[in-house]
Amino acid sequence: MSSKNSYRALAKLAKDISVLYVEDNVGLRKQASKIFRKFFKNIYIAEDGEQGIVLFKQKNPDIVITDIRMPKLDGLEMSKQIKDLNPDAKILITSAFDDKEKLLECIKIGTADYLKKPILIDTLVETLYNIIISINEVKNRKLFDQYVGDSFEYQDDMLMLVQNRELQIVNKKCLDFFMQKNIDDFRKFFENFSKVFIPHKDFLSCEDSEDWLEIIKRNSGKLHNTLIKNAKDEKRHFVLKATKVPNKDEFYIISFNDITELGLLEDEDTNLTEEEQYEFDKKRSIHFLQVIKRNRSKIKLFNSYKGLSISNAADLIEVNEDKIRIKTTYLQQRALYINKKTIIESEILSKAVVCELDSINFETNEAVLKNFTFTPSLPSFQEFVRVEPEETSTIEIMQNAQKINVSFKIAEISIKGCNISALALPARFQEGASLMLKIVIGSIEKPLQLNLKGKIFKTKKREDDYEIVILFDENVNIKKLLTDYVAKRQMALIREFKGLQNAK
Repeated sequence: MSSKNSYRALAKLAKDISVLYVEDNVGLRKQASKIFRKFFKNIYIAEDGEQGIVLFKQKNPDIVITDIRMPKLDGLEMSKQIKDLNPDAKILITSAFDDKEKLLECIKIGTADYLKKPILIDTLVETLYNIIISINEVKNRKLFDQYVGDSFEYQDDMLMLVQNRELQIVNKKCLDFFMQKNIDDFRKFFENFSKVFIPHKDFLSCEDSEDWLEIIKRNSGKLHNTLIKNAKDEKRHFVLKATKVPNKDEFYIISFNDITELGLLEDEDTNLTEEEQYEFDKKRSIHFLQVIKRNRSKIKLFNSYKGLSISNAADLIEVNEDKIRIKTTYLQQRALYINKKTIIESEILSKAVVCELDSINFETNEAVLKNFTFTPSLPSFQEFVRVEPEETSTIEIMQNAQKINVSFKIAEISIKGCNISALALPARFQEGASLMLKIVIGSIEKPLQLNLKGKIFKTKKREDDYEIVILFDENVNIKKLLTDYVAKRQMALIREFKGLQNAK
């Protein structure tokens, strides 16, 4: 590395490093201080060992640079006292004398290096660069141990610590999985790490338009499904997560949680009985919820009130084989209390989990859920918003220019269609049949009257009546009127729902 490049490298590396410089020679102190300030932002200057000890106790610098022979307290004695205060302190000794006994004593104390005056600037830069590298390795190891312990204390995950795009540390499980001997080998392997990702539907992979590392860093805390192959070309399903280290710029802990055994990638077994399928779904649901809890990620709850979607995040407090305990907002609790069930979503689940309410505690914002099973529809992917109209709303239907003399009730309405119920199903009500509709919705004082065309999308026999889903034909004016109505009805339902907060 050229001198110019080495200076730049040191300046970049030393921006967060503090230095205590102790020198009794006034001229040398001024000259050296000027040089140090080119690299370090925080420089503390002392004229002798006694001042050096005082400043060290006050500032706790990363590096101490000191002369040996000084009045009041020499450099070696000061270094001994500093090492007693902080065994990890990095001390660079400078001296105009080539004294072997002093050199041996420096080694015994545990100083970082020894330079003989006059010191060449290139030699000083190289020495400081190596000292800072060792300081950062110690800091990164402590950082890694601390946050790995806090964040993943009971997980058997593959773990990495990265700064910007540079790999700092990996754990043994990560080395073993990819069959890398040591951190140096893994750093080379990490340069092309995107190649380990196998493309899979809705999974994070190297085929994404953005780099995988940038995606997970930007979405710190979010879980990502990934399909990864090891050195033996074995495919494993991992949940990938980046956790930003607090108060540390661009430091992230990357965790890989192996969930292959949960069988999310396997096709469903169509030979299972209904009871067997329920037990299988319940078991798999619990396993996924345990993965989410271990990763300290949130789930999302979906409930409804008269067609209005009520959705808030929730924390998993406890997960066992039969029940889970969650903590969420009071409004979500109210919706859960009304529905007696909820739907759970997570970014790692391709299906939502439906569960029933077991008990609820409004004082602690907690609820206990039971009876878990998967549902193929994700509520967050609903194509359009549906609302329950006012009780006074009516609908009349004509088919082939003849009025259908059946009493219909509008259960839900949206911009694209409506769900209606009827005690009897007219004989000509087949899927795809065209209809003329006269709908009156809204308040009695100012109702919205619509005359429009539609088609029957599906019919369903229920216990006491029939459900009929009608899709409206495209009409710009009708769509505009319905868009305005649905938005106003949503606001009215929100106010109504919030008014239930005091109800028990």
